[in-house]
Amino acid sequence: MVAGEAPQESPEAEEPDLAQRLAASYKTFLAAETLILRKRTGGKLTRQACRDVAHEAFMRVADKVLSGELGPETNLPGYLRTTSRNLATDVLKAQNRLALLDEALLPTVPAQGQPFEAIEPMEELVLPTIDAMPLTQPRKVVQFQSQGLSDAQIAETLGITTDRVHKDRHTAVSELRDRLAAHIRNGHRKKTLHGGKDR
Repeated sequence: MVAGEAPQESPEAEEPDLAQRLAASYKTFLAAETLILRKRTGGKLTRQACRDVAHEAFMRVADKVLSGELGPETNLPGYLRTTSRNLATDVLKAQNRLALLDEALLPTVPAQGQPFEAIEPMEELVLPTIDAMPLTQPRKVVQFQSQGLSDAQIAETLGITTDRVHKDRHTAVSELRDRLAAHIRNGHRKKTLHGGKDR
């Protein structure tokens, strides 16, 4: 060091930037948030689904950090938690929509002369209707789901985010409901809370 020069601080002494803090928090956040989401959702989401939600939340926040949308003053743990819980809410809503679809499809009108119990709605109505849909991404999403793939597996297979999976599934479910409307008995269409038919 030249005489008269101010001593320079070493890089190690600097505060880690937001991206470094985020990267360092990944494992801890993923483990803790998976357990917290499982508890907060009352077990309605599987452990793997909670882990997928926490990972997706982390990746979304990472994108915002890297694009400069979040500044160094950001409360990183709080932002991660909020993003994760909002995503978990979206996943639960999507599950509820699918449950409503199941209720709307059952029971169905049996073919003439065929006992009602002999109808297998999934095999005889829903799957053929999915196969008849245009070969779009929403169709692929519900096809994979009907084969038992999780949202994370569908997202990985199609190279999309789980959020996109939810949107495409909603689109496909709406189309399925329209296509299958003729097979739903009037007495079993979705009802309002007051017992009247939904219009």
